[in-house]
Amino acid sequence: MDRLRHFITAHILSVACLLSTPAFGELETLSWQDLLPQLDETLNLDDGVPWAERVRLDLNGKKVRIPGFIVPVDFENRQVVTRFLLVPYFGACMHEPAPPPNQTIYAEFEPGYEVGALWYPFWIEGTISASRVEESLATASYTLQATNIEPYKE
Repeated sequence: MDRLRHFITAHILSVACLLSTPAFGELETLSWQDLLPQLDETLNLDDGVPWAERVRLDLNGKKVRIPGFIVPVDFENRQVVTRFLLVPYFGACMHEPAPPPNQTIYAEFEPGYEVGALWYPFWIEGTISASRVEESLATASYTLQATNIEPYKE
């Protein structure tokens, strides 16, 4: 009986580990270039989709870490941002034209983050998906459910 119980317990633990692996998966660090699809012979450029709106569907559901600048969309209260656009360079959407949609990420961070100065870059971590969001400041081709925000350090 103990052998059977041990076998069943081991089997249940094995299945639980397999099912939970993505939740504990390692973060993939992305650069902004990584958001662009590969330009190779498999890419159909005659499908009417502008290059600025092409995305990488293989990133859907991945846990990623990417550096960028926060452009607030919504403040929970004074200086605490809960929804924002993440962009590759300072001033985008506010002082400069918005980057292309496939170089803009719409992000939500439910706990909120006290931004302070907007001219500093941040590391943002979370689950990314190719999903278009239109805001008054810019259109984003990616969304990110952020789980962590921290000041950028190389």
